[in-house]
Amino acid sequence: MEATEKTVSRVDSVTDVLSGKLSDILDHKTKGVIQVNSDCNVAAAARKMRDDKVGGLMVVEDDTLVGIFTERDLMSRVVAEGLDPEKTRVAAVMTSSIATVPPETSVSEAANLMSQNRIRHLPVLQDGKLYGVISAGDILAWKLREQEFTLHQLEDYFFKS
Repeated sequence: MEATEKTVSRVDSVTDVLSGKLSDILDHKTKGVIQVNSDCNVAAAARKMRDDKVGGLMVVEDDTLVGIFTERDLMSRVVAEGLDPEKTRVAAVMTSSIATVPPETSVSEAANLMSQNRIRHLPVLQDGKLYGVISAGDILAWKLREQEFTLHQLEDYFFKS
């Protein structure tokens, strides 16, 4: 049998891709955590979401995560209720009961948690402090990377052997 040249995949190793942790995603994100103080008014928070092109803001008080304010909160708790966004504080309409996970959580576990709870933003805490936020888009990008890796492995097996 003739020795074949080892090909280099265009994606990371099988271990990196298939056993990824949230810290792997967060280490490559260019945008930091977008946050507001709990006393911020809803109008300012909505402008921040628009300007930063995000669908949710982490709400902090004294450097502690106290909630999340999302597009869903804006629509169902402010607009649908006829509240004045200039006079309504984020603390009054945010989601305060939120799921959080540590950075060593696997991407698959996070995806399952987000799917089961129908959430699009998952705060990641390390030692009680906000370490980052995983979005549904981050999970999708990771899953696409997994699929690309698998495809390249199959191509290497079938067409370069």
